[in-house]
Amino acid sequence: MNYLEGHWYVAAFANEITTQPIRRVLFDIPIALYRTHNGQAVALSDVCPHRRAPLHLGRVIGNEIACPYHGLRFDPSGKCSHNPNFRDPTPNVRAHRYALVERYNMVWIWVGEADSATPATIPDFSRIAAPDVKPVHGYLKINAREPLISDNLLDLSHTEFLHPYLAHEGFNSRLQQDVRQDGDSVFSLYSIANEPMTPLLAQLWDKDPITHADMRFHMRWEPPSCLLLEVGATAPGHASADGIAAYVSHLLTPETATSTHYFWTFARDSRKGDQQFDTHLQASISQAFVKEDAPIIEWQERYEQLPDCKSPARQFLRGDAGATRARRVVEKLATRE
Repeated sequence: MNYLEGHWYVAAFANEITTQPIRRVLFDIPIALYRTHNGQAVALSDVCPHRRAPLHLGRVIGNEIACPYHGLRFDPSGKCSHNPNFRDPTPNVRAHRYALVERYNMVWIWVGEADSATPATIPDFSRIAAPDVKPVHGYLKINAREPLISDNLLDLSHTEFLHPYLAHEGFNSRLQQDVRQDGDSVFSLYSIANEPMTPLLAQLWDKDPITHADMRFHMRWEPPSCLLLEVGATAPGHASADGIAAYVSHLLTPETATSTHYFWTFARDSRKGDQQFDTHLQASISQAFVKEDAPIIEWQERYEQLPDCKSPARQFLRGDAGATRARRVVEKLATRE
């Protein structure tokens, strides 16, 4: 499968990468991720250029990683820097290096040539790491291609039917949608006025009690697969600054042509000192993704693989407008690459 290489993707949460190497398959490529003893995050091909042994099973010695098979060491640039065998000279071989940048409590990887990486093009997710919000985060792997997950996130009209925790019956009949595009960024904006508080927003609410609220669900998509959702509620007729808000990042990195790494963070500006609520919130959101979204998306993947003659033509609804625009942007960028 062809991937958009000239873009940043999330490889891991920052706290996942330690001096104990881990293996992660990204874009069909096995990659070893580790930290040097001075704290630098490093991404090298997991395939040792000597005998194709897995580098992630080796150990970090200072700022180098040692292959577990014959002890060859590789520095953070990927250059072989030490050969402990037979007093032979160090071979002129390299493990492929991938550029990494740590930002917003995540480690971003550039799949193209490391020397061409441009950190300034990392999408802005500063809102989930701002000092005025409290984040929880999680990870799952979905056995489906990334565009199906982006489609799901850009079309929030599925919420009434798939997520009872997030919407009431008849929610969609009162929902307003607006789809906009600014350059390559797509915005899928949903709002609803004077609606009974949903279970999740009622739990987040920490102001004077109300039964109804004006709510917003604003999704921003950045190519190739970086999404930020702003969820907000206010007393009916009040300004957004008078209510509560949460910012949810959905960062999707292809593992293979039919599986995707899904990194999410939910950062809220209410009930920030309640650690017990952190645990409840993390479990509730994981439940929604794992038990509600993922099974449907994985079934879609299975049916995507049916022969054309066995699958009916796809029909489009108004809620598909954001996803359709995002797919067109990806097609344009793929053609450019």
